[in-house]
Amino acid sequence: MSKPPKGIARFDSSAAMVMALSNALHQRPFDSASQVSGVDRVLPALSLLPERMREWGHAIGGMAEGISLSQVQQLDIEGIARWVASQYPQQQYQAAFVGSTNGAMVHLAAAMGVPWLPQTFLCPVRSLRNDPDDAQKGLADGKPITDALLAASPHLAVHQMQDPNQDRLMLEQMSYFRLKHRKLPLEYNEFLLSALPPGSTLIVNNCTQQWPVTRTSDRSFYQFGALGGATEQEYFNGGPRVMEFLARHGIEQEQWTPPPTDATVPEAEWGFDAHLMGELKKLANTQGWKLVELRYENPEALSFVTAEIYRDWYLSAGVIGSRLVVDNFLLMDPWTTMQQHAIPFWLSFCTEPSAHALQRYLDRQPPFRNIDLLLFSHGTESIGMAPIECWQQLLNYAIDEGAFVGVDPERFPRDFNSLARFDTELQQRAPLLPPPAPLTTEKFLMGIQRYGHKFQVECLPH
Repeated sequence: MSKPPKGIARFDSSAAMVMALSNALHQRPFDSASQVSGVDRVLPALSLLPERMREWGHAIGGMAEGISLSQVQQLDIEGIARWVASQYPQQQYQAAFVGSTNGAMVHLAAAMGVPWLPQTFLCPVRSLRNDPDDAQKGLADGKPITDALLAASPHLAVHQMQDPNQDRLMLEQMSYFRLKHRKLPLEYNEFLLSALPPGSTLIVNNCTQQWPVTRTSDRSFYQFGALGGATEQEYFNGGPRVMEFLARHGIEQEQWTPPPTDATVPEAEWGFDAHLMGELKKLANTQGWKLVELRYENPEALSFVTAEIYRDWYLSAGVIGSRLVVDNFLLMDPWTTMQQHAIPFWLSFCTEPSAHALQRYLDRQPPFRNIDLLLFSHGTESIGMAPIECWQQLLNYAIDEGAFVGVDPERFPRDFNSLARFDTELQQRAPLLPPPAPLTTEKFLMGIQRYGHKFQVECLPH
């Protein structure tokens, strides 16, 4: 796999899921979430260090992907888009996805054997000695970076994102800027023109999740907090859990004091910026493609529907899906999951809301014989993180065996070696067999229509 250009983080959901899907389309496992062999070799030794040293090593590893302000000013947007498009086999497809980042969508694309072009990517900028809890300073320090990113392209929306709860370790060394394409990069456009013949289907993955922000220009926003374990109310108004969290980190304040919000816009990581829709409609119309919009609000809503579509896909091939693989954030391997004839259920993070989503799913289903669970270690006991005991209880739903895969329960959520270990262990969980014939676009659309209304997932033709 080619190394991505400067300015796109491999440790983020978007780039990692591109790599997971491209590996599946190349019929190979996604055996390294870091995609850096040197990092993978260091992770076992890092996992043996004391807790604080593990945290430091994790933050330094992330900082290595950060860029400087001078590099921001030279950001190659088309180069990043070229790298994304080049990961996929250069051939023609029955369909392609464009839009929001989502692990369940990646599994659908893998089953169909089709690519996905993400609207959003993370540009991490090195910013030493940050204070994750000081939102006012974060906003002020981010202004020159935001201005440089706006100047890099007139077709980007810039979302500065500061989440002192879940991204705490990384924010001590860098600032997060998520960039959304409001116009297709030329490289995306050229890829679609070569990959989709007339009659193909362009699927717009539209997560409508919103978040309150401070608008800093007509194309830039400051987002404090993020979807996960803490509530929007807690980020902006505090509460007992925030007080306890800050006290535990030695912060002498009872709540965060983010700048006043004055707009509500697509959530930085998961939300879809609808400015792109008009161009996609025009492109589909001129090329004779069918355009459908996959719309939902909560990112995990699509996980319920994807699991049902996979069950039907396997049944049509004479396979009963009795094994469940539970992905977490960027820990996933679509190719191995399909080889094991396992049903995927993607969770956005290791939080209590995600654990509750998994429980709701398990309560609706006939029991699985086996449940394999991946857990992403983000390095801190964040507000709303589901403890390891909670996940163990969910594994008890399995008839034969429920198991953590690539997870050291004693070291979670600082089990950073799981990034290198998860896929090797997943491949050993069950025999690897040829997947069924690719899911057709028609079967995909029928599955969304059949199951979507139960989970607030819509499929809208345009």
